[in-house]
Amino acid sequence: MTTPPHPPTHPIKFEHHLQLRVMEIHFPEGYRIASEEDLQELKRAWMQALRTWHSPYTLLFDARNFQVEEPFREPFQKLVTFFKGFFMKRLVGFTEPERTPPQGLPFPVFESYEAAAKETGLGREGGLKRDMGNLRDRIVFENDFTAHVMEVSFLAETHFETAADVDVLKSKLTNVLMQWHSPYSLVFNCANVSFSEEARAPFERLARFLKGFFCKTILGYSPRADVPRESYPFQTFRARHLAVAKLEHEGLVAGDVANCSTKGTQKAEGPKK
Repeated sequence: MTTPPHPPTHPIKFEHHLQLRVMEIHFPEGYRIASEEDLQELKRAWMQALRTWHSPYTLLFDARNFQVEEPFREPFQKLVTFFKGFFMKRLVGFTEPERTPPQGLPFPVFESYEAAAKETGLGREGGLKRDMGNLRDRIVFENDFTAHVMEVSFLAETHFETAADVDVLKSKLTNVLMQWHSPYSLVFNCANVSFSEEARAPFERLARFLKGFFCKTILGYSPRADVPRESYPFQTFRARHLAVAKLEHEGLVAGDVANCSTKGTQKAEGPKK
């Protein structure tokens, strides 16, 4: 019997809930580990996502159409063990009631997203309810009131092309601003975002607007390698811990934050690849 060819790589999406200390990983088109390359690609994406984290987290894992071929079950288990050394305190999977439970996964898998989310403390507000084709749904905010930081990330690749796109961002920001009554900094996770020249002027107007509502600093981290750094309408840093360090020098961030008890070493080194 001829083994069917392995399908091309499928996307891996992450969503971060920093205050709740929960990270979600989704495979919108499914994912099958049938080669060392598949395993390493998942590891690379996961490591990239960890650049956002400097504290213990629980991972909510999309197992609906995730498969690990028999020869790679032990290597996959070792990969999970590896990530337990980088902030992950728990891993919970989810599938759907009508699907056959996945085999060979070294963590509990619940029969629904809602059941798994309840185990993490996340509740119902996760990534499955979002439409990735809708700009508004791709924009995610996390407020860290102790650190005086509002963080913006994007669940899928996003390009701010026009003033109308920036207006969508402003609309969501305005809603979040209702929660703030003290100075804060706005930090962008730039891994999935870019800006056109046309969008720069509207963003600069937005920045002026925000400075009238307690915003002290706007900066970003993890800029995309395929776009010029100067195309971002704010200062960017290679990694999140460098951006956070900039805020600390301004005296904005509380002494117990970069969100980890060992920030001295972890901020300086980050997860080793």
